[in-house]
Amino acid sequence: MNTTTESRDNEMVAQDNRLAVDEILEQRRLARQEKSQRDAELLQLHVLAADALTSDNAQQVRERALSKVKAWEERSLCSRRYIAEWRRMLSLPSPAMRQAMLRLDDDGIALRQNTPFGFLKKRQQ
Repeated sequence: MNTTTESRDNEMVAQDNRLAVDEILEQRRLARQEKSQRDAELLQLHVLAADALTSDNAQQVRERALSKVKAWEERSLCSRRYIAEWRRMLSLPSPAMRQAMLRLDDDGIALRQNTPFGFLKKRQQ
């Protein structure tokens, strides 16, 4: 193989590697974008839940959410940490519960991934 051919082959490999890296970076960007969208949707659901927990049917909403948490526990469907935290939050007075449910830190975002308020989303559709 001559030097020109080797050089061309090396350039093609380098170009393929750049394309592969660009594709990976694009996939990561799209995944982050999708996660951000899902996090925003879950935050909006929890705004609705917080509003429902101060409405005339607040007790029914709270009981239904607690029932979901109980099912998670009985069927081992969710981390004990999330079960304990949701149970704690659902026992708080409404203003404190709202603040806990809507917090924007990593724990708040993680908790909303396992929500006992999915029934509100179904009702909304």
